[in-house]
Amino acid sequence: MVLLCPPRGLVPKRPSRVLRLLGLAATALLSTDLAAQQQQVDSLADAITDGRLALELRPRYTDITETNKTERTSAWTMRSTLGWQTAVFDQWRAVVEGIHTDVVGPSRLNTDPGRDEDSPYPLLPDPSETDTNRLYVEYLGLPDTRVRVGKQLIKLDNERFFSDVDFRQTPMLFTGLTVVNNSLPDGEIYAALLNRVRTVVGTQARTRIWLLRAAYSPAPDQSVAAYAYGLNQPQTDLYSDSQWYLGSYDGVTDNSHQVFGLRAEGVVSMGAAVNWLYTAEAAHQRHYAGGDPVIEANYWRLGGGAAWPSLAGLGVRLDREVKTSNAGRYGFQMPFEDSYAFNGWALQFTRTPPTGLRDTWVSVRAQPGRLQLVAEIHRFGATFGGLDYGNERDFRVSYALTPSLTVKLQHARFRAGDPEADYYDVTKTWLSLTYDY
Repeated sequence: MVLLCPPRGLVPKRPSRVLRLLGLAATALLSTDLAAQQQQVDSLADAITDGRLALELRPRYTDITETNKTERTSAWTMRSTLGWQTAVFDQWRAVVEGIHTDVVGPSRLNTDPGRDEDSPYPLLPDPSETDTNRLYVEYLGLPDTRVRVGKQLIKLDNERFFSDVDFRQTPMLFTGLTVVNNSLPDGEIYAALLNRVRTVVGTQARTRIWLLRAAYSPAPDQSVAAYAYGLNQPQTDLYSDSQWYLGSYDGVTDNSHQVFGLRAEGVVSMGAAVNWLYTAEAAHQRHYAGGDPVIEANYWRLGGGAAWPSLAGLGVRLDREVKTSNAGRYGFQMPFEDSYAFNGWALQFTRTPPTGLRDTWVSVRAQPGRLQLVAEIHRFGATFGGLDYGNERDFRVSYALTPSLTVKLQHARFRAGDPEADYYDVTKTWLSLTYDY
């Protein structure tokens, strides 16, 4: 269960790119080192040598079939990240990390969203990429405050609005300034000014985003939050070739918008026998800073369930989420969300249709020992016009082989509804192995 604030109480196909990755990390670290050595060499050396290595390796097999494509996508991809986090020196800390993603071995696929309409293969948006990943410095010298500047991931609340979309081999990252303050008892204030985004398909673009969030935990395992953000950027400049993911929305000439929302989430314990779970959220989206006037829509989610700790953490939930439509012309959009975590794993709704989206789903979770099981059943429909978009069944099983090594099998099966909705049947299967150090 994710709360809004802390409550109380295999080898890549081209080794040369891996060498480039190591070079990027070493060069960035050396540059940081040299800049700080002009002040205090010895203390900086201690900060570096006492730092912590960050390493992740994630090979993954993906199989996709779609009824609107003549071929089948089948491929191994690989994500490798390598970085270093220094120890705190004079209230400063630095993180530098590089990333390399690649397609491994023989494959049949299309990784380019720009070719999606022409390619006979279903899209697998995990292109080959070598880049810096996290690259920032942070200052910890203010009471109960962390100030971070640079290229960083942003994951807020349940990642419905801002996420690194970690499921994709290339995560989404933002460049800018973020500030977190925990001075208020059981509360947190978060603010950000962002001027660049890297999408999950590796495209980079300048942008202008402000973000404010205040969260409070009134009781153990309870949290409420208020949030607001503004995107001041014509979508034609921001999204360029990544329209598959961040959307060239139908009939919208400028996607600049702002969002205001409230959220509550928690667990109500009834002793050792059962815990009751609840989530409630509502938000409004409107045009902003020259955005198209058609941008006007609402969002809400209401759900709950129960969990039985004594039964291997078995939990069952029923949730309903609605992204409304502005009379069939515009549906509530979430361009920076974790698209994999919501509205089904088949990724049929990476952007909301102009007629809106209604998602009703049942989820079941359990964790017997090192095994984790998750199943979901979704029913999708339009909020304007009454179209049936279809239904989806998802299943995931993961097993922690060691504290650092996890194997995961995932399967998604989407079946289209009314033909007028213009969706198609999709089946996706993933098998991955993740090593974290």
